[in-house]
Amino acid sequence: MRRGQLLWGFALLLIGGLMLANEMGIRLPNGTSLMELFWPIALLGAGAWVLVGVFFRGSIDTENASIDLQGASSASLKISHGAGELKIHSGANAAEFAHGSFMGGLDHKANRNGDQLQVHMRPAKDVMDFPFFGPQSRLDWDVSLNPNIPIDLKLSLGANKSDIDLREMNIAGLDLDTGASETKLTLPSRGRFKADLDLGAASLEVIVPDGLSARIHTSLGAADLKIDESRFPRSGGYYQSPDFGSAANSVDMTIDAGAASIRVR
Repeated sequence: MRRGQLLWGFALLLIGGLMLANEMGIRLPNGTSLMELFWPIALLGAGAWVLVGVFFRGSIDTENASIDLQGASSASLKISHGAGELKIHSGANAAEFAHGSFMGGLDHKANRNGDQLQVHMRPAKDVMDFPFFGPQSRLDWDVSLNPNIPIDLKLSLGANKSDIDLREMNIAGLDLDTGASETKLTLPSRGRFKADLDLGAASLEVIVPDGLSARIHTSLGAADLKIDESRFPRSGGYYQSPDFGSAANSVDMTIDAGAASIRVR
């Protein structure tokens, strides 16, 4: 049984017991209703759970896994990742699509559709039970991808920390959707592609390699945005490299964000 289920069971029993005692008119010797103790008990329990999460993380198995390329000449990849640390970079060999180490295990599907390999990777272990900051809540991944084939990459990230280094990758398109996260994203140094970045309450640093031109559109709420205008001067409603229209390597980037901190350099 998962720890989250145990916690919810205890919480429901506590609430039900206090409500029953209240209906039966049971009082403490000083006349205090037992229901008045609910929030102090709940806060004490939540604090204890946080401390358990800090000092007793427990043991989580790490799985080393490889996904075969199956002779495909292109790929689409969706990665769903919640709490923990995610690292993505090049490094898979010519016969592989991907390999890596996956704390908590890997649940993946890989299907060949024509010349394209379609892959979805997600944690085998669900850690998003309440509260997410309890024991065994970090699932750290280190993923190496094949740099030789074009990949449509979609990342759906929760409350995690990510270092996504695509500098050596062949990316046909990038879709990044994050929640309360901290993300460092290094874009590919070659190709012409689009990047759609959709952020919640997040921190994002985007590194544009030398030689890659960019056009950057932004749609922001209460966001703190800093863009290196020496490389990407503002032009009307967007920021753009002077040679964007003629560059051999370029990214057309859209950033939608709420309460986020964003750096592009």
